[in-house]
Amino acid sequence: MRKSLFLIASFLLATCLVSCAKEEFAANKALQNSTVNQLTTTSTLLCSQSTLVSPKVDVLLLWDNSSSALFINSATKSSFNQLITSVSEKFDYHILSAPLISTNATNSLYEASLVAKDPSSVSGTASGIIKTKDAAASALGFSQVSGSAEPGVDRATSIIEANRGNGIFRSDAYTIIVVMSNGDDTSCEISTGYNSCATADWTSRMQSKIDKLLCLRGNVTGPNCSGTSTLNASMMRFINIAPLTSCSSGLGKINTRYRKVAKTIYDTAYTNGWPTSNDNLNPFTSGGVQYPDNYDICSIDFNHIFDGVNTAIKQTLIKHVYEYWPVAGSNASIDVNTLRVVRSSDGKVLVNRTNDSNPTDGFQFIGDQAYPGHYTRLYPTQGELYIGKMIKLIGTATNTGGVYSVTSGDLVTYPECLSVTYDAIKAQYGYIYLKNGEPYVPTIEVRINGALVPQNSTNGWDYLGLQFTNGLDLNLKVVDLPSGASSGYFLRLNGSYKFNNTAGSAVTVNVYYTSKTN
Repeated sequence: MRKSLFLIASFLLATCLVSCAKEEFAANKALQNSTVNQLTTTSTLLCSQSTLVSPKVDVLLLWDNSSSALFINSATKSSFNQLITSVSEKFDYHILSAPLISTNATNSLYEASLVAKDPSSVSGTASGIIKTKDAAASALGFSQVSGSAEPGVDRATSIIEANRGNGIFRSDAYTIIVVMSNGDDTSCEISTGYNSCATADWTSRMQSKIDKLLCLRGNVTGPNCSGTSTLNASMMRFINIAPLTSCSSGLGKINTRYRKVAKTIYDTAYTNGWPTSNDNLNPFTSGGVQYPDNYDICSIDFNHIFDGVNTAIKQTLIKHVYEYWPVAGSNASIDVNTLRVVRSSDGKVLVNRTNDSNPTDGFQFIGDQAYPGHYTRLYPTQGELYIGKMIKLIGTATNTGGVYSVTSGDLVTYPECLSVTYDAIKAQYGYIYLKNGEPYVPTIEVRINGALVPQNSTNGWDYLGLQFTNGLDLNLKVVDLPSGASSGYFLRLNGSYKFNNTAGSAVTVNVYYTSKTN
């Protein structure tokens, strides 16, 4: 009997010990819960008119200050303010207002005023004539000059040349000269002393002044440009606002000389691929001949006197043709095979030709473009530098009469937009870092998205123990690896249990185990 009781007591004690051990063991088993974020998809929409670097626009407004001048009034001031507002939205602008007839032989900026997007872009005497946008119109006040001497073209040239060093007129800018006159250029009469010059006489003299302006512009053939330092202007225009017909607004005189200058500057081709202007805004016509950039004060609405200037600036952008296109910043992760480029105008999906040797359309991924970056444009200049990942657009463009157009392929012309979508590079996960230190291996349980992963060195998980991170397969990512960690305790995922982060859903990884450190 005693023996039986002893056996029963021993059995109960053993059962209790085992049970207690299991409960204690289970109490120390912890959950390491992790989420691998879903694959990111990025989509951007970029349009060709959204220039990456604001273009430089330098405008010279020469206001008639003769005793019979009629230009400075409430209507023209309103139009002037509209011009500043329009230009300031998109451009790096300098707008210099000066009297047409000089009243100070030694100071080209006498009575002048300047509006600039960045006042620090000018120096010296130019800094002293800066006006805010709001105060620009009220600053228009010039001493009146009697007499008929009006060397307007020379005045424009001399002001530009005298104010390059101080930053008002910059190289590689859009340079626009606007002459407002109720008369005409009289430099021929000033030189000869005649009361009037014959057409043959003033024509040859005016042509030499036109040549001087073209040399100042640059990218021209024909004129002798020795002694002239070129602006290498992206575009130069000479806009004439004067009496082009007989009316009371003029001095009983029809303007012909400024008219010739405006038309010649407008029509003369550029040798650097910049297109000849083609943005006539109701061009003045005489004898069946069109005279672009000429506006008749006999019929013009002074509230819209500068519409031609606005049109000249905007139309130059239409001619931009883009061969390279920004995709993402330098640090972005891009799976090239997922790149999708769609043209906004017709919904065309451009073909990814990255691995093609001689494509004729579509695009090629050219990777990361480091400092100083890569140019974006094909015509009319190389355009803006971009630092980051880019694609090359495949195609050709031709220049027909100064108008650039895409003839084949998928180059982009203003105002076209491209939508670019891509996935980040997929990462394959093959290890799990044990955050709680060394485990009791028999207690380990691994689940991926809730499904149990078997312990199997071929198709499942196995325990690697303490490892240095540089000894792991660099092609495989580690779940829960702390930033900067160089070693730790790891599980390895094998076979079909390795997984990628995917688009659309995250991946949950749960590891249950008891740590020896607890």
